[in-house]
Amino acid sequence: MAYSSLSIRQLIKDINSNKYYLPAIQRKFVWGEEKICRLFNSIMQDYPIGTFLFWELTAQKANEYTFYEFLKNYHERDSKNQLVNYDFPFEIRGVLDGQQRISSMYIALQGVYCTKRKYAKSTNNSAYPERKMYINLLNDDYEFKFLTDKDAQNSKSGYFYLVRNILSELEDSDADSDNIVDELIEIDPSRSDLLIENRRQAKKIINRLLNKFNDDQLVSYFKIINKDLDDILDIFVRVNSGGTILSKSDLLFSTLVAHWEDGRDQIEKLISDMNGEDGLFNFNTDFLMRTCLFLVDAPMNFKVQTFNSTNINKIKDNWDYIRKALIDAAAMLREFGFNKKRLSSNYAATPLAYYLYKGGKVDPTAKQELRKLIVHSLLKQVYSGQADTALSGLRDGLRIKADNGDTFILKDAKFDFSVYKHTKMSGGKKLTIDTTDIENFLEYKKGAFSFLLLSTLYPDLRLDQISFHQDHMHPHSKFKPSLLKAVGIDGETIKQWQDMRDQVPNLQLLEGRENTVKQATDLSKWVNDKTDDATYYRKRNYILDEQSLDLEDFEDFFSNRKQLLRKNYMSYLM
Repeated sequence: MAYSSLSIRQLIKDINSNKYYLPAIQRKFVWGEEKICRLFNSIMQDYPIGTFLFWELTAQKANEYTFYEFLKNYHERDSKNQLVNYDFPFEIRGVLDGQQRISSMYIALQGVYCTKRKYAKSTNNSAYPERKMYINLLNDDYEFKFLTDKDAQNSKSGYFYLVRNILSELEDSDADSDNIVDELIEIDPSRSDLLIENRRQAKKIINRLLNKFNDDQLVSYFKIINKDLDDILDIFVRVNSGGTILSKSDLLFSTLVAHWEDGRDQIEKLISDMNGEDGLFNFNTDFLMRTCLFLVDAPMNFKVQTFNSTNINKIKDNWDYIRKALIDAAAMLREFGFNKKRLSSNYAATPLAYYLYKGGKVDPTAKQELRKLIVHSLLKQVYSGQADTALSGLRDGLRIKADNGDTFILKDAKFDFSVYKHTKMSGGKKLTIDTTDIENFLEYKKGAFSFLLLSTLYPDLRLDQISFHQDHMHPHSKFKPSLLKAVGIDGETIKQWQDMRDQVPNLQLLEGRENTVKQATDLSKWVNDKTDDATYYRKRNYILDEQSLDLEDFEDFFSNRKQLLRKNYMSYLM
């Protein structure tokens, strides 16, 4: 079938008439305002905007599948396409390719675009002003912007015209740029001089808008008729696999939700609940889809074929249990003191969720052992590279086949890391830690991995309730060359000390408020001012009783504390 075409005006009118919808396989709207404005600029400059692919269905056929309405009003915090929960009275078109472009047009020409003002609190509704698309009639480069009505009215950089008004003008068969400019002058006398002075330029842009939005050849599309969902899914994957617009996880997500009516809503809600209202974590669909395969004992190959009807049904049928396990896993990670910065791989939560999903016992001892699993897997970076193979090995270490031979159960109802750490994984990866690892760990600089190491030194800290900072014991600011030279350090030693400054032996976990007070205070003064608890401080933070804390003795301090930490890590981690 040959390509067909229609105008932007007709496309918007058809969406408003409920003729176009989004199949469940489509991802949510992700374009930012800069990209939307660039799309309209391309239209005005006759640049190609790509072709579109539509799926035409009878009302009877469409009612068999899941569709979503186009997003009209975008809100950065909580935008969601509405699920169609009514029967279609007539044939419709599903958009297979071009969803981002059409959604951009629809939001710009019919709705509002709300993003958070800089420095405003995300929980404050007034932090998201309603903005509409305007074009500067005085700028020959076709300057499109999302503005509030007030900002457009008060702009000092041009005369901004509400772009959607051009669609209303086109309803009049005699639409004319001269008449439109006259109306603008009459409506807003306060700015009439600006338009009168630049009338020719304003007319040129308005005339361009009239022509482009009414151009019947502008939206070029190919139409697919009488295809079932599996055929459409195959076409969708083929269309999108060649480019970079959709990631592999996006395509597999589409495969999953295509056969699950409210799958998208369920998955998005679970991810939101796991991340928390405070946004503590950054779990995403990629993590969730792999973890679902992990939990239902499906193959860990992250391919379209893996998300077949059998595995999808396993996920759907066990969704309530999957959800509970993942919510509990996120809560436990929170209790362990993790957040999106400290959790270097989301997949550290996957074996934890599996243990909970399979009914593993949870008590204080088990939690300590499970935390060791999280710490070791992250320190050993087992999820880097091919995560699928690492996850397969970790799952095999947790499970055995049940007596019926069809399902899997936990090898041990209560987790014991001393046994589990010998689990074999492909590619030479392992959970066990040796002396070479510990020497490398001790050279880690301040970051996610150093937090892991420091957290093992203070097992009693309530990391989930109190904010702790990674603090330089000898303050960072004391290692300026001028200050080091003042205590007799120079040459290459300065560079060595500056390198050692950020390593684990010069780091501690300090309560946020206390760290704010400490700031750049000399370590010797900070400890000695503690008077009664100076001895306790030294013991708790692995400092020898007789150790000098003066900056000139930093190298000796670093070496001795490194030895004490080495001994501790060999005991705890090996």
